[in-house]
Amino acid sequence: MYHDSKCDDSLTATDAAMGSRKRSRRTPNITKIQLEAVFHPKFENEKSDTQIRQQMLANDTAKQGYLEVSLKHSGSLVLWSGGQRFYSKNSTNNAFTMVGEIILMQHFARCYGIDKWRSEYDRCSEYLHQNKLTCSFELVTSMLGQHGDVPIRDYLILIAVADRADSGRFYSTNELVAFAHQYRLPHNDVWIFASKQASEQVFKAYDSLRETGTTTTVINSLNQIVAENDGKSSKVASLYPHDIFQGNILEGIVIRYVSNNDERTIKEMEQLRITSDDLLAIVPPSTKIVVPLVGSSADNSKDAVVQTELRALAAMDDFEQQLRSVLQQFHGANQRQISPIVGATDGDKIDDEINMTRVANEIMRSYRTGSTKFDQGTIRLAQLIEALDSLNIHATFKLLTESTLAGSDSERYLCILHVHHDASFQKYNKYLTREGIQGMKLFRGFCIELIADGDDFDQNFSPNDAESNSSPCMEQSNQEEKLMLKMKFLPYMVRTFICRNGLSTLQGSGGVAFEKYAMGQLTRWEVSDASLTKWLSFFKSWSLYCTSPLPEHLPRLTSNTYLQHYKEFENMYANGHFSIPSAEECLCRGLVVIVGLSRDVLESLAVAVSRELNCQRIVRNMAEISERDVLLSVHQKGNSMICLASIEDDLGKMRKLSKSYSDAINVVHVGNCDEELEESLAHLDISDNKRLKKLKGMAKAWRKAKCNNVLQLPKAASMQPDVDATVGFLRSDDTAKAVMQTIATLNQTDDRPGLIVYFPSIPGSGKSALCGNIDKATFTSCDDRTVIVREGDAVKGKFYNEIEKDMLTNRIAVLDKNVPPISFSSVHSLCSVSNCISAAVLPSGMQDTVVGNDVYPFSLEFLAVCMNRVLRRKQNSHIGKLDSATPNCCMIVAKFYCFYRNISGSVLRERLLNVGTSNEPIEIPFFSPNELPALPEEVKLALERAINMLAQDINCTDVNDAESAMRLAIQNNQTYFDDLAAPLELTKQVFNSKLSHMISSLPDVIESRSPVGLSQTIKIASLDFDYDKCCSVLDSVKNSFEQVKQYFDEREDHKSNDENDTTQNRFIRSVHCTFAHNSQVTQSEMMASFNHLLGCNVDAKATALLYSDKVAAIEVEIPGVTSGSARHPVPRPRNEFQHVTVWCGQDVEAKESNELPAQVKSNIAQKVLFKEPIPLCGSFSFWHEQEPDALINDTSKQ
Repeated sequence: MYHDSKCDDSLTATDAAMGSRKRSRRTPNITKIQLEAVFHPKFENEKSDTQIRQQMLANDTAKQGYLEVSLKHSGSLVLWSGGQRFYSKNSTNNAFTMVGEIILMQHFARCYGIDKWRSEYDRCSEYLHQNKLTCSFELVTSMLGQHGDVPIRDYLILIAVADRADSGRFYSTNELVAFAHQYRLPHNDVWIFASKQASEQVFKAYDSLRETGTTTTVINSLNQIVAENDGKSSKVASLYPHDIFQGNILEGIVIRYVSNNDERTIKEMEQLRITSDDLLAIVPPSTKIVVPLVGSSADNSKDAVVQTELRALAAMDDFEQQLRSVLQQFHGANQRQISPIVGATDGDKIDDEINMTRVANEIMRSYRTGSTKFDQGTIRLAQLIEALDSLNIHATFKLLTESTLAGSDSERYLCILHVHHDASFQKYNKYLTREGIQGMKLFRGFCIELIADGDDFDQNFSPNDAESNSSPCMEQSNQEEKLMLKMKFLPYMVRTFICRNGLSTLQGSGGVAFEKYAMGQLTRWEVSDASLTKWLSFFKSWSLYCTSPLPEHLPRLTSNTYLQHYKEFENMYANGHFSIPSAEECLCRGLVVIVGLSRDVLESLAVAVSRELNCQRIVRNMAEISERDVLLSVHQKGNSMICLASIEDDLGKMRKLSKSYSDAINVVHVGNCDEELEESLAHLDISDNKRLKKLKGMAKAWRKAKCNNVLQLPKAASMQPDVDATVGFLRSDDTAKAVMQTIATLNQTDDRPGLIVYFPSIPGSGKSALCGNIDKATFTSCDDRTVIVREGDAVKGKFYNEIEKDMLTNRIAVLDKNVPPISFSSVHSLCSVSNCISAAVLPSGMQDTVVGNDVYPFSLEFLAVCMNRVLRRKQNSHIGKLDSATPNCCMIVAKFYCFYRNISGSVLRERLLNVGTSNEPIEIPFFSPNELPALPEEVKLALERAINMLAQDINCTDVNDAESAMRLAIQNNQTYFDDLAAPLELTKQVFNSKLSHMISSLPDVIESRSPVGLSQTIKIASLDFDYDKCCSVLDSVKNSFEQVKQYFDEREDHKSNDENDTTQNRFIRSVHCTFAHNSQVTQSEMMASFNHLLGCNVDAKATALLYSDKVAAIEVEIPGVTSGSARHPVPRPRNEFQHVTVWCGQDVEAKESNELPAQVKSNIAQKVLFKEPIPLCGSFSFWHEQEPDALINDTSKQ
């Protein structure tokens, strides 16, 4: 067990963390912690890019410093602390580090020649070791993830140097370049601009090149600015020019403002420019590694590492093993070996027992009591780990041992700290500022060395000496505000963030969803109209390429192979392939199924038909077509499809699709009339009479298939020698011409935008009364548009799916259904699919109402009138079974009211404007024009009680009492409700008039526009918990309940699986309780409700465990205020079931844990109530949607 502060002072931190368990031979007795490798902390500007730019220019005007511009190379982060100590972002001894080590050796061989490279490499390595430096490289390769382009050559670029011995200061650019020159390391291209004029030119150049910039144009532009500002600008050239080594697709530039008005710095940079030019003359880009002939005196087997063709190795299945073999040949018995810390006696992983948080706490306890002396580096690292724990920052500590292949007794103990969420960096920095602590920075690429008492390390592996006065606090040498901009170029962005990152959307949800995703990205980036037009056409064609049969010589299309396909497609697109005809050119709508005895013989015919109809999408396998594909083929221009089908294989799929979408399907039989079919079957020489009979029967079934139209083409249409001949046949044969003309006239729909009218309201608000007797005749402005009204309770099946089908033939729909905020996304999807504009109907004069700590957009008077109306319905008269005979009908109405909890009127209107392409809401009178009388106190108290109970999820008995109280209060005050509401005829008149005007004003096309209020990218507001503490909760429950122990013991093997990989059974390590999701609330509401709570702690209580075969969660009780002295009110979570998901099964999303309470009632899941609530402290944070930089980190920087 864990020893608290009263434990014996002679115990080490590890002893205290492990308790009474006897340490095995390999268990480290930790006495010191120090940095092994680090990269810059995560940096995000708190100001907008515009503000940062203005500040930079203002500082330039005041001559306070200069601009420093460098190119952004697209690759993966690799750190080097000398020797074999290579690290990637959150790991070591993997493909990234091994490739990095090999390429760095090859760089030295290229720069120094085959005779000297090893001595120079060792000299640099020893310098890093002796001076406690960590070099950070951008590793650019073709085999470790694909970005904007396949690099021309594999290489690396030095991007940072951390001095772990000098308060962890990161080198300035001047120092980095000078250090790089000392060892011929490849630094970046750097431009210096030390005048306001030059700085203004830089920003002007970026603005002009943002949408078209490539490596060549950007470098030329920056060089031109240097030439025009001689004496105030300079360039230091890289050994690895971007255009020669990576290529012409440039990710972006990084602009930093350096506060330094010392002219010596500029002069020093000029001297570095001269040195870099001299080095380029010695080692030009054309320099190759020259290997001596076999048998010469210079021949050495160890030089094989610099001759390794990494791209050839990457083509092998066992790439990592091949890399290990290459490095083992070079290092021999000194090859570095990395293993998880494992007990020598029983094989248990000690990761679970040496808890770094407990070790840090014990170090700080000993330090504060004065019982043990520690060096400053150890104290600062322990303080950081202690802070991560107190802030509930989700971080993982991976404990490792490092040894040699020879297996000597000398080992080093390492810990890699992985911070899981980018928001944690800002949270930690705010904590340091708030508490006034000069603490260690929170790094990326964060590796720590754990030094055990009495160990004598091999010099090859010990990167730091054990001086007690070292203080690797990694603080910046100055505390002025950082000014830095990362500015990307559109050619790179569209490849990486749309074509690559949108591939899952395209493959999972289809072309239309991908095009909407692309449109959203381009809109967010605020590109020009010209670029919007250019790229949207390109993405439509890319979508068509990806959904067509792909070239056989290329690998399967994935995010890791997309560039091969992109280049193939780019060439074909430039030559006119995959061009998308305009909507006017496309001559058909819907799905055209061409059916015959064999799909193979129909290939040329399908291509010929597609040419004649300008229908670009051909599907070779009917099984690939979904019902949604059929729906969209009619709803949206350019989405028509031609599908090949065989009589024998595809009848079942045809029948399935035709059940719901028969009006959208047209079947073209080829050689399927009786005479031609007999002839074809005879040629097949089928000896199996049973199969022959089956084929004839299926052919007849195809002719009777339920569809919009059945057409017949002669067999000759499929027997032409090539596509051109088939086109000629379709144009010359009378039967074929008639068929093609018929297809071109089928499924033609009204392409003008439609209108979806919906009611974000509650039961009793008068929807059905307004919608009664509405039809086309109600609105003189409808012309030839059809109007439908669909009552939610009367529609069988899934409501919005059925409306999608209705909109195939109708253009205006009024949804007589309560649509609370959680359903806004469904209306949005409906509008997108059916090309409709949305219009919400709201009561006029809405007033924000505060009940308890929550705000609502509707008044209590509004709620009272709605309840009264529901109670006045005749018993058992309502189709939705919500009338006076319904138990708890008032509570049901109140529950709908609570769906709008913490949504103000202004926030509601903002959200409505983001539902599809939205018109302004239709406001109709709800109350009479007279002054509204005060709500009777009895009614007010009853309503507030019910709302508070629903917000707090009170038990059933109290709910029944609340229902009785509301019914009694409303009954006792019936005179109050007399003449309170506006006359129905007046409301109808206003509604019909405004709707009629809106219909008459519908545009011919929907203009694209940016979403309203979506500049933020918050995904959820959550209360984050510590994973280990949640595990402790589970352990205590397992000890008390055998069935729980059995449940989790069976799932023990799942702990090593990635929590984000839904294809696996997995434990959720990012344990949290979701308070609000961006699918439910707006960004502004998220900020207003939770921004002030970030970092605040809440003392929650774990009360129960709910689990099923698919998911498990801990139920938590959340107090109404935060802990500490501030005591801020805590909003209620949006989910009724307040919980922390801890385990998910294969193909199960974490959100499915919301269904556990209902599943318990249905005996599908189990619930175990804890004997006593278990304390569980959480901390508020925002989780953000992944931005482009984060997406690159996730996909490539391991």
